[in-house]
Amino acid sequence: MTSVTMGEGNTPLVESVHIGPALGMRRLMFKLESCNPTGSYKDRFVAAEVARLLRTGATSCVATSSGNTGSSLAAYCARYGLTCAIAVNQSAPAGKLQQMQAHGARIIRVRDFVSDPRITQRVFADLYQFSVARNAPLVVSAYRHCPEGMAGVESLGHELADFAAHVFVPVGGGGLFTAVARGIGDRARVHAVQPARCSTVAAAFIRGDDEIRPVHSTTRISGLAVPFDIDASLALRYLRACRGQAFAVDDEEVFEMQRAMLAHEGIYCEPAGAAAIAGVRRALDRRIVRRDEPVVCIVTGHGFKDPDSIAEAAAGHPDRVVEPAQLTGVLMNIL
Repeated sequence: MTSVTMGEGNTPLVESVHIGPALGMRRLMFKLESCNPTGSYKDRFVAAEVARLLRTGATSCVATSSGNTGSSLAAYCARYGLTCAIAVNQSAPAGKLQQMQAHGARIIRVRDFVSDPRITQRVFADLYQFSVARNAPLVVSAYRHCPEGMAGVESLGHELADFAAHVFVPVGGGGLFTAVARGIGDRARVHAVQPARCSTVAAAFIRGDDEIRPVHSTTRISGLAVPFDIDASLALRYLRACRGQAFAVDDEEVFEMQRAMLAHEGIYCEPAGAAAIAGVRRALDRRIVRRDEPVVCIVTGHGFKDPDSIAEAAAGHPDRVVEPAQLTGVLMNIL
């Protein structure tokens, strides 16, 4: 087998029709990584990593995931005949769990994994030990664990290099940020946007030091809840090298921008996919970005990944049941 692919990459880059103009921006664009085969940028990582696994002769793997890595890995393993077991937090979003299970992955929900740094480190140690003992590679979307797979994500930076002066990237573990910065090089400034309630990279940047301090994550932005250093220290070095800034945003800012993306841009994204635009708004307020500069926000994942957040957004536009004779009058009131 010469290649592993489901058509990932080369995702659409679309211009904002409402949010950008409302912010006074001349050119705000969204990179729709939600259009990858399983609905997130993690397909770039998994395609490269599964190709590596197949070259080594592996027949199974174990993994950790807050959701999207697991969804992607389950799909690619199903396609290429690998068995996978995935450790997730007990409160991982239902949409991502169902996607993994539908593709046949074996899911283990570990209490306080991801949210508690001590337990998370213990789980990683146990998984690594099991991986070595059973010759089942450990798949984690981080340069620290799977550098060849993460190199596959750098294509995202290559695709953006000629289009933006600024790129805003949601940050959890730091791997995506690092990959985008490496792919772009010095052709754009790359900025980090992280939940304030799980701030590792942003906190160190704002303090002005190099220490990634573990935190107890309380953020509701599930895809960005990584409370200790996986690739955070690496991301911090690239953040400074590419003249970027870091923004620690409130969860409600992210949900507000998710609702705006849904209602005004027609972009069906999960909360993590809306984090970047929350950072743009902060950057405009601080005059880090000029309104006439081209700006790209990376929309990391699809809305079906987090049905609870979509349900909250939909609740603002309730339906109603009417009698046939009432239809025209109701339409007149609506339109």
